[in-house]
Amino acid sequence: MEEHEMSFRKAGRVALHDGALQVEIDGIGRFSFDDTMLVGADGKPVGYVLPSTSGKAVNLHMGAGQLYTVIRTQLLGLAGQRIQKAAVFEVA
Repeated sequence: MEEHEMSFRKAGRVALHDGALQVEIDGIGRFSFDDTMLVGADGKPVGYVLPSTSGKAVNLHMGAGQLYTVIRTQLLGLAGQRIQKAAVFEVA
């Protein structure tokens, strides 16, 4: 079985906006977290959020089949207001 090597490209950021965590993906838009769902400005789900297999990242699965990831420790630092923003990477 051949292993597929993944590549990562910076594609956006997660930051606090008015006290709520939001993810902004370049060229796509800004989305809010609602438990394990990502929702658009219209309140409709656009994807879901799950921890990575290793537990070192949080994966953002978009409805169009795109996969993005955020380093878990950065996301926790952001939620705890120890850092201002965390990078979002597109997984290819």
